[in-house]
Amino acid sequence: MRTLELVSHLTDTQLKEQLAAASNKPEFSRWQILYMVQVAGIHSAAVISPLVNLSRSSIYKIVEQYNKAGIRGIKYSLRGGRRRSLLTASDETELLATIEQKAAKGLIKTANDIRIIVEAKVGKAVSDDYLWDLLNRNGWKKKMPRPHHPKRNIAEQQEFKKNSLNVWLPFHGK
Repeated sequence: MRTLELVSHLTDTQLKEQLAAASNKPEFSRWQILYMVQVAGIHSAAVISPLVNLSRSSIYKIVEQYNKAGIRGIKYSLRGGRRRSLLTASDETELLATIEQKAAKGLIKTANDIRIIVEAKVGKAVSDDYLWDLLNRNGWKKKMPRPHHPKRNIAEQQEFKKNSLNVWLPFHGK
């Protein structure tokens, strides 16, 4: 069974200060592990594991990072976000505002029309998935049905409703 040993980068009080200053839960758990090893004298990952809700291998890895890099090895950066985005969120909203203006004038009819505008802004080719994700991120729908036919005749529709049968009867003629 492996035991946990820390290189003394920080004193007990400095370690306690780091624990109190942790900005998020994962970082707090990391400092808590180090505090248990250094101050409480718990040198078994099997004992620490259920207390911080991490696996034993994660605990070994955290201790190893601290021993190698000190405080920098413990800092935790939150995951998620837009790391590989082609445009910033403000650029996307600005781009979609121009697309909306063109669509109101009837200049945008298909996704390829949107693709041309987006590729000009981005400066490289974009995939269909990127276009749909762009629209979805900004609250646009991929497909929107027409609320009515452009050549509809309301008078004929009302007349049809008045004179049509409420029940459909199949034709049984000979």
